[in-house]
Amino acid sequence: MSFTPGRYTPSSDLDRASARNLPTRLERAVRGEVDLVQGRAVVQAARTQSVEYVAHSALRAVEGLTDMEAMALQRNPLGDARYKAIVDTATASLAYIVAETGRS
Repeated sequence: MSFTPGRYTPSSDLDRASARNLPTRLERAVRGEVDLVQGRAVVQAARTQSVEYVAHSALRAVEGLTDMEAMALQRNPLGDARYKAIVDTATASLAYIVAETGRS
């Protein structure tokens, strides 16, 4: 059996198998298993997209915080350690959120 990307569907194999007069019970079991695997794939794709969205949002937030830190540093150079502590703490919190999203 050859695989052609974009043209293969599990149901086509199931339809061919059905033509061989598989028992209805076996056909239902196979269809159920295929549905389960496809459902899991959809869930994994949704998880991937959610991690991507959260990571993108966190990166934008860190970018904004870094810009704010640079501007504050220009206005008041003596606050360097404080600005760095605040931005580093926020960045660590955002990284934790991204990591938690990936574990869900």
